Amino acid sequence: MSDATRTSEPSPEDALRSARLLARAEAAVMALFATRVYELGWTVRSKLSGMLDHVTLSCDAGHSTQVTPVTALHPKLGSTIVRAETGGAFLLPTGLTKVAAFPKALEECEHCARKRWEEAARASFTAYAIETDLRILADAASPHGYPAKEVRCLHGHEFTITAMNPRTPGRMPGCTYGFTTGFDGAGDPCVTCLGITQTPKLVEFRRRAREQNVMILDVMSDRIAQTVRLCCVAGHLTSAAINTGLKRELLCARCGGAGVRPEPTVYYVVTDGAVVKPGISSGDGRGRLDTHRSQHGLGQIRRLITDLPVGAARDVERHVLDCLAGQGIRPTMGWEYFDAAHIDRVLELADGWFAANLPNFPWTVTA
Repeated sequence: MSDATRTSEPSPEDALRSARLLARAEAAVMALFATRVYELGWTVRSKLSGMLDHVTLSCDAGHSTQVTPVTALHPKLGSTIVRAETGGAFLLPTGLTKVAAFPKALEECEHCARKRWEEAARASFTAYAIETDLRILADAASPHGYPAKEVRCLHGHEFTITAMNPRTPGRMPGCTYGFTTGFDGAGDPCVTCLGITQTPKLVEFRRRAREQNVMILDVMSDRIAQTVRLCCVAGHLTSAAINTGLKRELLCARCGGAGVRPEPTVYYVVTDGAVVKPGISSGDGRGRLDTHRSQHGLGQIRRLITDLPVGAARDVERHVLDCLAGQGIRPTMGWEYFDAAHIDRVLELADGWFAANLPNFPWTVTA
């Protein structure tokens, strides 16, 4: 094939064929969007025109939202598609991750889903009380604005609990509704009983630390799931959850010959435009960032501070998460994945901590 053939302009037939293919592709996206809207119970309140045009949706309760069809189906893909200047064609960047890897943004109405969960949780609270040996004494007021009950446990301890079953699937009540139980309602709902059962393990952990000449560097709480930093007589700096440490022959994993995760010395904040995740790592942090990029699409690095003093990474992470929780900002997934609408607050908290605690430490703010 000659160079002239390679660089020749497309024929009218090729241009017509390309336009038809683009029209079919856009029609397929619109059909998939309409199906997704119907499955989730939304009603389309505006005209469906193009896959890059905004569409207004509403649920049966009247809650509304605005989305573009392609972004609603694939947020990362939708943010990279633009119309070509000539019209009718769409431009994509090179090296785009496969479409199947992108999460779907359009979900059922959050307000309605939360209401249904609350109704189911309230309806099953009586069964939860019987299952956990709680006697319901009277109605009470919840500080979170939900119905509560005064109850008495099997050992005679009286306390107030939110009148919803924390084991109802689909939520993380321990984060949202202030339950005293652990993840997904596991554990004893009575704080007093929980403390009584955990106290012997806390005492045993302190006793073994004294016997093995291990210094506990953090203030211990009343939770055996707490992770504390340790320094053994050989000078090894490690960390261990109290409950996990009790299962070892030696509290110091290095002295026991076991591999141990290095102490975090990196603090980072990454986002994809829809989700923001602050976190900590060790080394240069690149391994952890590559994992976030490949598994969750979090490829925008907003902060990356390395070579921190021992303990600083955990301290800034604890400060940011505690402040967010205190301001009512809850994670959308896990413990550290937040809506990107809060990214400025996350950065402000981290920057404020560094300014107050490590004012002379060199680090770079990334865009």
